Amino acid sequence: MSSPKISEQEQLILRNHAKIELERLEKCLADQNTIEMLDAFKNRFNLCETVYKVILSEHQKRKGKQTKGFLKVQMTQVPYALNFAGYKFDKTLLNELFGSSSERGKTVKKLRDEVTHGFNEKAIKEIIQRKDELFGYMDSFLLVIRTFDNAAA
Repeated sequence: MSSPKISEQEQLILRNHAKIELERLEKCLADQNTIEMLDAFKNRFNLCETVYKVILSEHQKRKGKQTKGFLKVQMTQVPYALNFAGYKFDKTLLNELFGSSSERGKTVKKLRDEVTHGFNEKAIKEIIQRKDELFGYMDSFLLVIRTFDNAAA
């Protein structure tokens, strides 16, 4: 199959769209406080997701499923994998972290996806407005992981 071709006029329109998007992104990135907050938000979620995937990997292995290096976080299996490891988490907390929807707004995972894979301005505003709540979910999850009762270990 040959490469698609567009007219010079269509090329100009496309390049203008790219330039407008670049300017929008640069405007979003102009506020250093917002950038630092988004970096902290994404990094904190990465901690939650990475730690969860350690547990998920073992859970999948014990179920006889090969992971092939890529693990997808699906809310339908999060409580079961964590319970497998002996953790007792509130399902509402887990949903706010890893779910696809929430009554309070977007979940932490969905917001992370929107600011990582597309730099969605509405998501940025929601993170700023709900910062304490969202970081609270992540911190609560990490606290349980960090402070489990290791007397049985």
